[in-house]
Amino acid sequence: MPIYIYKAADAKGRLVKGELEAVSEIEATTQLAKTGHLPISISFKDEKTTAGQEGIFKKTGKVGPQALIIFSRQFSTILKAAIPIIEGLAVLAEQTEDLALKNALADIVKEVSGGISLSQAMSKHPRIFSELYLNTVIAGESAGVLENVLFKLSNMLENDFETRTNVMAVLRYPIMVIIAMLIAVIILSIFVVPQFAKIYIDAKIPLPLPTQVMILFSKLLMNYWYILIPVIFGLGFAFGRLINTKAGRFWWDGLKFKIVIVGKIYTKLTMLRFTSMLNVLYQAGLPVLRTMDIVGMTIGNAVLAKEIGQIKRDLTDGKGISTAILNSKFFPRLIGFMISIGEKSGSLPLMLDSLYEYLDMEVKTAIKNLTGSIEPVVTAVLGIVVMGMCLAIFLPLWNMIQVMK
Repeated sequence: MPIYIYKAADAKGRLVKGELEAVSEIEATTQLAKTGHLPISISFKDEKTTAGQEGIFKKTGKVGPQALIIFSRQFSTILKAAIPIIEGLAVLAEQTEDLALKNALADIVKEVSGGISLSQAMSKHPRIFSELYLNTVIAGESAGVLENVLFKLSNMLENDFETRTNVMAVLRYPIMVIIAMLIAVIILSIFVVPQFAKIYIDAKIPLPLPTQVMILFSKLLMNYWYILIPVIFGLGFAFGRLINTKAGRFWWDGLKFKIVIVGKIYTKLTMLRFTSMLNVLYQAGLPVLRTMDIVGMTIGNAVLAKEIGQIKRDLTDGKGISTAILNSKFFPRLIGFMISIGEKSGSLPLMLDSLYEYLDMEVKTAIKNLTGSIEPVVTAVLGIVVMGMCLAIFLPLWNMIQVMK
């Protein structure tokens, strides 16, 4: 049975923490209420296993984002058609082409047939169904609106996947140009520069700084490549280890917002992701504190997660969502103002939908304009490198011609 970690206030108002076993988050809340505790936050921990039992979290390969999107949308349609869950899942397991998802769904069908809930069965496959996905399903089951929640969740996943794909498509051109430029520099340094360097040294003419730098780089590349290559890979490995530490991840996630050109788009992307997750979870009926917990854990940015933690503390103090967001120095004030209007008018779900559509349009426009912003920068960098190479090779040649004259 799943285990939940809870924070609650007892009859005297004191904060108590602990763990309890419950079928769902709703049942955990009911258990606490029966003991006279007022729940503050409840979070899913894991599922209890017994000795000799096969690990409850079975190893399953990751599922492609498109396969999960299609499954969510088809499952939502099946539920709207009033087809029983077990029959619907069996049909989806049979027709899906993703092997990992097929195996997971087959296992879920067995588990649900055995009497456990859909969310419990999905929780045994954390590599496929994220915490965001799982808690959304729990909320949909509890409120009896699972088909609507799954449809909104599939829209969010599809939008997220489409945005990432568009960003990578835009960045593909500058990445290819940079790789081609590096290859050209390496080829020139190995095959061309040494020939010119020999001529210039034999002529005993003074070499300008660009040529000296180019010759030095050529010698390092040709004579010490067995040191340079491990050093480059070592630096890459060290960087990967650094950003996997808590402090390193916080530094790197903060730096993403400050990168020239790309930083503004990344900010809009994170705001869109925050709004979309808040929209799905809030409309699914989850408690707002639990919603903030899930959003903070699944937002994918340590800096933003810390800011969401502060927003949650403000909510605990009795402030509204909009007030907590407006008090944050990180979130654009437009988000706080629009949520405030929704709270005051009693139409927060509608305002969250409008805010999501607005940010989605902003992100798509920014991605379309990204190519026009990056191309001049890439062209300028390419021009500087080419000019530097030309000066390094031909300036001494020009000096030799002047001496001969």
